Amino acid sequence: MYDNTVTEEILNQGNTSYVPMKSTEPPNVTERFENFVISTDRVYDMIGKRRAGEVSFEQSEQGDARRQLLHVEKVAIENKRLQKTSETSYIESVSYQLHDIIVEEMSEYLKDVPDVMANVLNLPSNTGELLDALIVRACSVSKLEPIVATIPWMYDELISVVNTARFRRKDSRGRVIVVETLRTALSFLGIENLRLLIPFLIVKRATPQITDPYPLIKQKLATYSTGVAISARCIAEAAGTHKGHGYMLGMLSNLGRCAVTRLYFRLFDKVQMHLLQECQKDREHKRHDALTKIIPSANHLIALQHAFADTFNADLLDELSLKRLFIAPAMRAVANQRSDTTSALSDTATLSETQTPTDVLKSALSQARIYARIRLLHQNKLIEATAANSELLAQHFPAGALATLKNTDIFALPLVKSDIED
Repeated sequence: MYDNTVTEEILNQGNTSYVPMKSTEPPNVTERFENFVISTDRVYDMIGKRRAGEVSFEQSEQGDARRQLLHVEKVAIENKRLQKTSETSYIESVSYQLHDIIVEEMSEYLKDVPDVMANVLNLPSNTGELLDALIVRACSVSKLEPIVATIPWMYDELISVVNTARFRRKDSRGRVIVVETLRTALSFLGIENLRLLIPFLIVKRATPQITDPYPLIKQKLATYSTGVAISARCIAEAAGTHKGHGYMLGMLSNLGRCAVTRLYFRLFDKVQMHLLQECQKDREHKRHDALTKIIPSANHLIALQHAFADTFNADLLDELSLKRLFIAPAMRAVANQRSDTTSALSDTATLSETQTPTDVLKSALSQARIYARIRLLHQNKLIEATAANSELLAQHFPAGALATLKNTDIFALPLVKSDIED
């Protein structure tokens, strides 16, 4: 599944490919999005956009002071800069060695799909059974209850949701009914809501929580996952295929991204600590000092996402052994398409005159990803309208899909208060 020959490519990408910098070619949607997930400031740097309240160097007091420096001071500053450059170069070489180990360990970790599913994503072994039960037309509370009952954290989440003001019910005397049992929670929420909510809770459970020094990753991933899922649902329906399959594929397609992100930060801490202990043992003071200055690399994280996320996601859906939810082949097709592309960051939908259901879902996912990224970037004023429209036209959406998406809040689950079900 994972070839160690990609290690050098990932390390090179981590050092150079995603560094936010000005270029003659404006960054594409996916490049902007991948950097946006890490930090909005990275995209500002990529597109040369000044932050609110920021002044140019020439306008700043620092610029005025620099122009007034005496020749001797300039020489001293230049010497200090050269020394710092040399130190930075050494730190980068140590970082390269650290990430070399991380890439190899991640490649090995991701081969053990059941272990990653249980101990990295924190998902139960019967996740596939639950998803299959949700997708069938004959889904009912009585069929879901015994499965959900084996997942304590999901019970807690559903109880929390059903007791919010949105789903609160009152008895004949006008008193609020506090829901405490799983069956009542499932009944009050309703099957159609559960079909949206349970996959969302699965991805929420898998989403990384500690990603310092990039603390907003978890929030942006959660928003993006919902955006892709709702977009894929609309696109699949417009294309004449099962909207539930589109939604499930869109939501669950982010589990690989969650796994890679969680693993990266976990492995970074582990490998850095191991190398620091080695330095102490061997009294390598310079290397030890360099290691303490290295922080998790946004560039390497983006490169690792590209190399591993979709392929692992396809492996994970295969591991779930889905019998009713037919999305694994489409995820595999997307993963193969990304691994075959010559561009480091591309995600485009393809057209075919005779599309199979798998082809339709594959296109729906690719289109949903692009659409959700553009909406996120547009909301944060990180993409121009002309560039966004050009990218959308290139995707060849099904007839009516864009009009529907334009009038849909793709970043919120369309849950509704439903009648009590059996």
